Amino acid sequence: MALVLVVVLVVLAVAAVGSVVVGQRDYTAAADRLNVLVDQAREVESTRAEAVTTTTPASAEAAALAAVDVTGFADPGAAATLTTDVATLATALTASGAPLDVPDYAPRHPRTLWPTAVDAATTELRTRAAKLDTAIATTRTATDALTSALAAVTASRQRLLDSVATVSAQVDAANDVAANDSRFVFRDAAAAIDPASGGQASALAAYVEAGRGLQASQAAEEAELDGPLRDSKVAVEQFARSIDGGVLLDFDWAPTLVIDGQTWGRSGSLAGWTQFWFDRGGYATISLTSSVAAQWPSSKSLVVHEVGHAIQTKCPDLADHSTRQAVEAWATAWAIGMGYTDPGNGTQAYGAPPASLVEISTSCR
Repeated sequence: MALVLVVVLVVLAVAAVGSVVVGQRDYTAAADRLNVLVDQAREVESTRAEAVTTTTPASAEAAALAAVDVTGFADPGAAATLTTDVATLATALTASGAPLDVPDYAPRHPRTLWPTAVDAATTELRTRAAKLDTAIATTRTATDALTSALAAVTASRQRLLDSVATVSAQVDAANDVAANDSRFVFRDAAAAIDPASGGQASALAAYVEAGRGLQASQAAEEAELDGPLRDSKVAVEQFARSIDGGVLLDFDWAPTLVIDGQTWGRSGSLAGWTQFWFDRGGYATISLTSSVAAQWPSSKSLVVHEVGHAIQTKCPDLADHSTRQAVEAWATAWAIGMGYTDPGNGTQAYGAPPASLVEISTSCR
């Protein structure tokens, strides 16, 4: 009987030891699984944090860009797409904004040998691992959505800013009688748009403002043409621009002009006065009496003479522009070289220029 009792006790002891070994093995496996997930969580959290750090300023700039009303000054489709993409990015940024709660590593061995306590600890590790696995998947999904939304905003932002070059050229051409000052401001503002640089919202807003200024100048210049001589004034300006060689021209119309102390424009007298500048590729302002329009096209030679002044800016090395006499001789020669030989070309007022100057002038068109 004693032998049987000893055998039973030995069997129970072996079973207890076996249970402890199995429990400890299960606990270690659960700890190892959790620790693998902790490593993954740290990597996923690092990726999330980096994506949020990168996206936050990009999202703010894109939102500022989308807030600029670019109607008429950029591709409307690109603007609409950017607005949609900015909203999507903001949502994705909010969704991925909370950091992933990464736990500490679990010890690989339980702190007790008591089987029930080991089993409870193992269950807890498995529960924590399951929750962490779900959190990792959720964070990965949110980060992927954020990365995708940022890529979409980057593309639509690029498309919007790239469109400025094309649309600004169209706006420039459409406002063909706007004053040069407003045109230069507009061109400078368009050139300042740099899709490759950040912080473009203020540059885009300045560009739009300059575009509206150009349109306002166009309206003002067109209003200046209003009146009974409008069609003739338009014809004069169109003709002048057709022979200006690309030099930008402004026009000022007045009933009379005072030149060298004499008033012109009364009783059918004709007069023009041109100021020209060599920077920005050359530009000029041509002032004409209303009588030039009233007598159009008989006054064409005078207009050609004035354009001859302006075109000096295109060929500065061909003409002597150091004195008033030299300037007038060049403009007269240029008009003659263009085929306008009647006295209105400048010969009546300034005399005939040298034939050599006429020949030289034909090289400037």
